[in-house]
Amino acid sequence: MRKNKQRIFGNLTFVKIIPTIATLSALFVGFTQVRFALVGQWEFAVISVVGAAFLDATDGRLARIFNACSRFGAELDSLSDFAVFGLCPALVMYLYSLSSLNQLGWLVSVLFVVCMCLRLARFNTHDIENVKTPLSGRFFTGVPAPAGAILAMFPIVLHNAFGYEFLKNQYFCATDMVISGLLCISKIPTPSIKQLHIKREQFKAFLLGTIVAIGVLFAYTWKAFCLLIVAYICSIFVCARRASKYCNQANDKKITTR
Repeated sequence: MRKNKQRIFGNLTFVKIIPTIATLSALFVGFTQVRFALVGQWEFAVISVVGAAFLDATDGRLARIFNACSRFGAELDSLSDFAVFGLCPALVMYLYSLSSLNQLGWLVSVLFVVCMCLRLARFNTHDIENVKTPLSGRFFTGVPAPAGAILAMFPIVLHNAFGYEFLKNQYFCATDMVISGLLCISKIPTPSIKQLHIKREQFKAFLLGTIVAIGVLFAYTWKAFCLLIVAYICSIFVCARRASKYCNQANDKKITTR
């Protein structure tokens, strides 16, 4: 028994635990959105999701940097994603607007949760079975969980940016939730940050642009955030077109080699 304990815990160092701490921090920050929703602080609920998305983006990279990748970490990350980006946003949006639709509003919330569950299950299956497609590594298949959660909460961002009451309309929110959920389980190619490469000669301009963007985000937080979400939505159409061209080129190469 003692040997088994040593085998499980003996080689753990603080460096190996850092990615797990990042994952659990994302879970803590993301789940706090429910607390903010219960007291009507909707803007902080959105900020919680964004913070959780940032932490979620770092835990995998930290695991690779510190050589701490494990099946346990991958499963923990997936369970955290389902809670933070699936269950919690559905509950927040139900409290925000969908509850006025009664059973229909609840069904829309459940639909989003089911879609997020299916999306993460597909991702895990492809990871375990090492499933590769011609577009693997270039694009995501469907909208990733963090982006799906932010898209589902887009009406809150719009309302904070412009203040129009129709942006809280239950049918508008329900439509947004359904579309966000379907995008998560779709096979539409979406942008992958892994494909973002900055050339050395463009680094200074990119750095300056990033600083300006951060300044604008602080000065006009909600409107700038709206612009970022709209830009992401537009990038989905661009990626779909690029992916189609890439597939056509790959098929042409196969034909010519034959």
